[in-house]
Amino acid sequence: MDKYEVIGLLGEGSFGRVYKATKTGTSNVVALKVITKRGKSLKEIKGLRQECEIQRGLHHPNIIQMLDSFETDNEIVVITEFAHKELTVILSKEGYLPEERAQSIVWDLVSALYYLHSHRVLHRDLKPQNILLDQKNSAKLCDFGFARNMSTGTHVLTSIKGTPLYMAPELVEEHPYDHNADLWSLGCIIYELLVGTPPFCTTSLLHLIKMIRHDQVQFPSFLSELCVSFLKGLLQKDPGKRVAWPDLLKHPFVKGHVLVLDDIPSKPLTRPMSIDTLQAKEQQRKDCLNQRALKNSPQSVNLTNSHKIVSMSTSSFDIDNNNSSLDEQLSMLNIDSDVGTRSCLQSSATSKDYKDNSDSEAAINADTCDDNLNFYENTNPIENDEWVVFLLRTIEEVISGEMTSLSQKSLASIVISPLANCNVSSKVLGYIANLLSLPFVVPDTTEIALEQIKNIYYDTKVVPNLVYATKLLFQYKCSTNLSTSSTAFTAINSETKHFLCELSEEDSEALQHMYLLICHLVHLRADFLKHFCDSVIILNIYNILRDMLSLSKQRVRLVIDLLAILTHILRTLPDRVDIVIRILNSENKEFDFVHLLKSSNPLLRERTCYFVQFLGKKCTDVLKTEWKESMRDILEALIYDSIEDVRNAAEVTVQDLKKLPFYN
Repeated sequence: MDKYEVIGLLGEGSFGRVYKATKTGTSNVVALKVITKRGKSLKEIKGLRQECEIQRGLHHPNIIQMLDSFETDNEIVVITEFAHKELTVILSKEGYLPEERAQSIVWDLVSALYYLHSHRVLHRDLKPQNILLDQKNSAKLCDFGFARNMSTGTHVLTSIKGTPLYMAPELVEEHPYDHNADLWSLGCIIYELLVGTPPFCTTSLLHLIKMIRHDQVQFPSFLSELCVSFLKGLLQKDPGKRVAWPDLLKHPFVKGHVLVLDDIPSKPLTRPMSIDTLQAKEQQRKDCLNQRALKNSPQSVNLTNSHKIVSMSTSSFDIDNNNSSLDEQLSMLNIDSDVGTRSCLQSSATSKDYKDNSDSEAAINADTCDDNLNFYENTNPIENDEWVVFLLRTIEEVISGEMTSLSQKSLASIVISPLANCNVSSKVLGYIANLLSLPFVVPDTTEIALEQIKNIYYDTKVVPNLVYATKLLFQYKCSTNLSTSSTAFTAINSETKHFLCELSEEDSEALQHMYLLICHLVHLRADFLKHFCDSVIILNIYNILRDMLSLSKQRVRLVIDLLAILTHILRTLPDRVDIVIRILNSENKEFDFVHLLKSSNPLLRERTCYFVQFLGKKCTDVLKTEWKESMRDILEALIYDSIEDVRNAAEVTVQDLKKLPFYN
């Protein structure tokens, strides 16, 4: 490390950090990638070394050049040339590129990929995030973490690598594949450069996979015929019909602009195969399919034993002056394929645009809310079991330190998309909340990574989506119990007629996970708290929240966190105090301060004290209507509670309330 002087941090991920640096004594700028060995198995470390070896042997103007590498006891350090721009940043700012401008990037990418395949290297993770631009705007491929150097006797691969958004149909279907899968990914990238979105774009991972397998690519009319012809050649679902080397070089869209170097080794993947090689490849493909069929046969697979159970007891995290913990154990499936995608913000024809202002007061309040909070109820069927598998796999990745699914807006949008689906199961809701909570409790998550994830959670409106999922959960329960959804919907929103839902154990557990996360987020940032308040107003769920306050026997943690949220509103948002007033003035009379103050749970006693204290400060009239002589007696008794935190909370509460005329 003494040979380099670090200028600043460029970025970080689960692998480690990338720094901008200069070589000591020179002005040459380089990128310095520091990969931690901590927490990685010997197999993973071996894979990192293989990645270095692959990149060390690559020498092409359109591939990021590896300059040096070395290891310490705890890290692998890779030094590469420095590129000044990221393609994803350009796309996020400009949306899409004019065809003439995109075409030069296409020439560079085709040049780089031809070089890789000539040297029998498959990239296997082509996407805009892995494309950089130098000062001359030349595109360069980077990140060879999933790259594979195919031996001359290997013709097909089976391990699933990459991101589904750019993944070829043969990979999605888990069929054996070859270097032609990279060409499909190249087509997806070019399409996104020109159109602004990938060929297949949806908020559902499962829908995305079905689209890749079965839907036809739609080409906008503003693309030239030459460009469409080129894209159609790359985006053939059947890899056997996909345009391949060397025919791809002859296409007029790139002909004469692809840089082909002279150092082509023997048996490159860019030359047509001999008859013997084609036969060997077909035999390998059949063998792989037979092995897969045998592995998945009922005789060889016991589904009840195919799950890898991992127990996790997570550490506590502070929420202002209250402590919350994720103390639930998670069971995780061990699935080999990489999962990840991105979404486009769309609403389907079967979705309902929902902004509920069911009475005049709610409508007036809603005028001051975030204009971007429009809720879309998705009524499409959802494969809950498949979502559970996907979420468990993603949970496993995040626990291992791989935060990509939560640190990119497009991927996080996929994770939260079921929250707006009225057919989602409570189990899926609970797993989504657990997954979104993990970055705050996984050891060694850096402050920079956490800040990025918090920004993503705000941009994807995690808190409003969780609040909307609450509404849909209660709405579904009411419609089930009242036979008709219209009756249930009226019952939920009415301020004069109330229906208390009978929640199952799974329902209340999901709510508990959801509000633990909401509680933590609203104490992290005022913006999250405003999102919560605006969602409550727009969705008009005051009765529901009061219902939840009466669940202290079933889910004490849920009530604890909801009280903390409401107390935080009273303490920090004076213009949103009316939310707490409307919750307490709703029709449910099962909620009782005395019951909460007498709880056997000390944290619930403590938080109820603080809630009563701030009610006395901000909503004196409301507290007066709830006041009972027994409340005074219990509060004064709690000054002598066995738990110090409860004693302190009760003491400051009594001191403040004694100033109120109705206290005595």
